[in-house]
Amino acid sequence: MTEETSSNTESSTMEREPAAHPETSLSDVPGPPKPSAHPMYPEKPRENFSPKYITPETDAGAQKEEFFAFRPSLISQAIQDVRSQLSPDEDGNLQSTWILTQISHWGAECELLGFLCEQSLILCYYDFVGLCSSRLFRVPLHFIDTVTWGPLCYPPTALNKLDGHALKVQWDKLRDPPSFISRWNPWAQNLPYVILTKHPGAPGHQHLRDMCQLEPFMERLVESVKSAHRQRPLPGRANGLLVLYRSVTVETSVGLLAFLSSKAQLGYAKPRGIFGF
Repeated sequence: MTEETSSNTESSTMEREPAAHPETSLSDVPGPPKPSAHPMYPEKPRENFSPKYITPETDAGAQKEEFFAFRPSLISQAIQDVRSQLSPDEDGNLQSTWILTQISHWGAECELLGFLCEQSLILCYYDFVGLCSSRLFRVPLHFIDTVTWGPLCYPPTALNKLDGHALKVQWDKLRDPPSFISRWNPWAQNLPYVILTKHPGAPGHQHLRDMCQLEPFMERLVESVKSAHRQRPLPGRANGLLVLYRSVTVETSVGLLAFLSSKAQLGYAKPRGIFGF
């Protein structure tokens, strides 16, 4: 009886023992199934991507100004900036604004803005890229004693020769002629005169074309100077304006730098592509 019971116990124990499983690793365990790629979203969206260059649409009929001074927004900003720097005591009210070109004693051209006030002539070298006035030059009107109007004249050896008329404004005819150092210094600022000529550009707006006219500027300047001499005569001087109609001579012997600058129009603010302004 006892033997039968023990045999039955051993058989039941063997039945309850789990069966032996073969050894398995984590790499053999299957992971979750990978989701299939969505037809609207590729698996690698940036694999074959490259940026596209888009050419902006422009109006073929719109006129593009070659010079920054002829763009209405820029010239309005320039006039507003210079107007804020005028002195009521020294300049008076602003009468007219002009876009002109100065010819240095070396024959180099430089774009400038002319502001004709009641008591002074303001010449401004304006930076149209930085939108600021780089230099202001004030000449009291009752100091101006000679105005010369006529065609430009150059020495035979000069390389850079401009055509057309010019206006030479002098404010001390009794001063000694410029020294040798001043004449050979391209940055000399102690010369008692300035030579002005017409701007080479052709703006599309009528009011800007009027601002570039040299002869009307000369007429307005002569009228204002005569009025200033009557109202504010200089003591000890023979007051009065001398107006000469003869050629305006630019005293430059060769002017190689002026020739290169004139060909590239370096004295004017204008777009120059990859070379800057």
